Amino acid sequence: MNPFAAEKTARRLARIETDRTHRPSKTQRDTAARIAWALPMLGVLLVGCGPSELEYRPNVLHAASLTRESADRDPAEIAEQAAALTENWFGSLDQPRWPSGLAEEVRMESVLRCAGPVGRLADKVERGVFRKHCVTCHGLSGDGLGPVSMLLEPYPRDFRRGTFKFKSSPVGKKPSREDLHRTLVEGIPGTAMPSFRALEESEEFAQDIEDLVEYVQFLAMRGEVERRAIRLNLQEGIPLKTSEPRMQEILSEVVGKWNSAPSDALSEPEPPAWFTTAPSDEYRHLEWIQKGKSHFESELTACVKCHGKTGSGDGASQDYDEWTKDWTILAGIDPKHPTEWKEMKPYGALRPVLSKPRNFHWGSFHGGKSPKEIFKRIVLGIEGTPMPPVARAENSNPGLTDQELWELVYYVMHLEDRT
Repeated sequence: MNPFAAEKTARRLARIETDRTHRPSKTQRDTAARIAWALPMLGVLLVGCGPSELEYRPNVLHAASLTRESADRDPAEIAEQAAALTENWFGSLDQPRWPSGLAEEVRMESVLRCAGPVGRLADKVERGVFRKHCVTCHGLSGDGLGPVSMLLEPYPRDFRRGTFKFKSSPVGKKPSREDLHRTLVEGIPGTAMPSFRALEESEEFAQDIEDLVEYVQFLAMRGEVERRAIRLNLQEGIPLKTSEPRMQEILSEVVGKWNSAPSDALSEPEPPAWFTTAPSDEYRHLEWIQKGKSHFESELTACVKCHGKTGSGDGASQDYDEWTKDWTILAGIDPKHPTEWKEMKPYGALRPVLSKPRNFHWGSFHGGKSPKEIFKRIVLGIEGTPMPPVARAENSNPGLTDQELWELVYYVMHLEDRT
């Protein structure tokens, strides 16, 4: 990429990145100092910055990944145009709105409560719920670039890609409201994502959970439309105008996918009677474990490839998640190279980190440790990560039967109990 263009973009980003309060240093030795540096700016994020509104950060990283081989295209300029187009439809950070002409897929009353600075309106209704609870990690734009984001592993979720890991729908489908609600209430064990169960159990703040579910969907839809606009302009030369028919189609497509989320969900799995009943003797217990172990080690499931022979997460296959591949591999950058990724640092890239397979002995399951949740992770995979779905034996296709899948779940859960 043209170094002068990169410098120009860096200057431009300095002007528009009002919600990115913190930049990573070369090492991790100054963690405490960096947190101290970030905390004063949190006040700006929470209460706003006076009469001048904060702005959504344009998705310059996505534009930069698509223009890496095109020295004549300025990613910041393209990203700003896409951001302006998206604002015409979805409004600003402090004054969001729903695109006219489309049936509301989210409750805008909830979106308005979550948006803007923290405070209470004249009617005493609290506002700025997202900024109050989520901005530290996820950033104002929902881009996963909050003030402490680069200190965390895994990094906070970037909602703009529209990809969510822990859901009850297949890869390529959107999560339901219930999926997002579950993540907020349960948190993601083993990560920095906390449980907000206390809010749900509080009479005063119980509505916060429901409103955040709506706002996360809103940020994801807005972010997807922005990304599609960038790609359309760069790959097909379509002008970034709200009246452009192709852009109208994209808007409808993105919203439509979320609209179909409830019907895409997998029926809630129910463990068989033998799974929920204590084995009558040790022999039966060992039999189920042995059967599950054989599935775990089979070529059909390929669990050992990533999780290792003993389920310790030390398999030979190590890979990156789709959020990282989006701006590295797809842009011709080797994420394993120690310095190549830094080319994208001015545009908002964080150091590539491998997506680590779960160590089952720890007993910490990101998507939940109940038998039903583990079953869903196995059957549906974890979207955006190297974890694929295990094939089910359906319509004469090779795969595991439901009985065999539950045996596999039993074995995985046994690994924690055993240690």
